[in-house]
Amino acid sequence: MNKASIFMNASWVGLIGLAIGGLSLIPAVSSALAFPGMILAVLSGFAMLATRNADEYTLALWTAGASVAFATMLIIFIGLPAAEGIYDGATGAERRQDIPASIVPILTILAFYAGLFAKRLLGDA
Repeated sequence: MNKASIFMNASWVGLIGLAIGGLSLIPAVSSALAFPGMILAVLSGFAMLATRNADEYTLALWTAGASVAFATMLIIFIGLPAAEGIYDGATGAERRQDIPASIVPILTILAFYAGLFAKRLLGDA
């Protein structure tokens, strides 16, 4: 198995891990699925990190995913609390922080896979 195929397979495993972790958000499904799903996503991320330089295509996929994840992190880290503050100020419901800060890494990992698969499906377009 060469590095490029490891990278491609790891991207699918990571996407499956995110889907498994997302299933835990459904109230009827056990929340015990969250941990194995996120472990799959993170470990496949490490596998992709180790094999990202296999060729120009995998490097382009990695770069696209990392760029989207970084932009998402910046926008959410700064913009989400600002939007929440504006909403709370406009409605007068300034009780507490309604959106937890732990959502930033989850959405960043999700954005990484979204950017990677968008580049993979759309190519150079």
